[in-house]
Amino acid sequence: MIRNIMAVVIGIIAGSAFNMAIVTVSHGMYPLPEGIDPNDFDAFKAHVEAHGMPTGALIMVLLAHAGGSFVSGFVCGLIAKRAWYAAAIGLGILWTCGGIAMLMMLPSPIWFAVTDVALYIPAAIAGVWLGGALTGRSAPPVPAD
Repeated sequence: MIRNIMAVVIGIIAGSAFNMAIVTVSHGMYPLPEGIDPNDFDAFKAHVEAHGMPTGALIMVLLAHAGGSFVSGFVCGLIAKRAWYAAAIGLGILWTCGGIAMLMMLPSPIWFAVTDVALYIPAAIAGVWLGGALTGRSAPPVPAD
């Protein structure tokens, strides 16, 4: 039980680190205009409302979000005693809630919002499946007769 809890906690940490790494790369590729403090959320929100975000930057955000969810599931699949699909779905739901919160705070195109929300759970499930496959624990449990 402790191993499974640690799998989820470490999965969240690893997914968050991946997310932040991609966001950092994105800021390098798509820097904010002069005079906008990246630590001032209200100024950033006003800029996005007025000018939107480049499509490439939105794709990087999708990569960060889906990738973070995938990495969370992957690490969970590596550490847990079995490919723990329930935990992966839980991680995907957690990421989805965070994504929805961001969508409520920042304006975004519909295509981005729909794609963003749709990717979290499948990415986490794919991650836990791959992590379990690498450790030989990916087979779903056989139902008892």
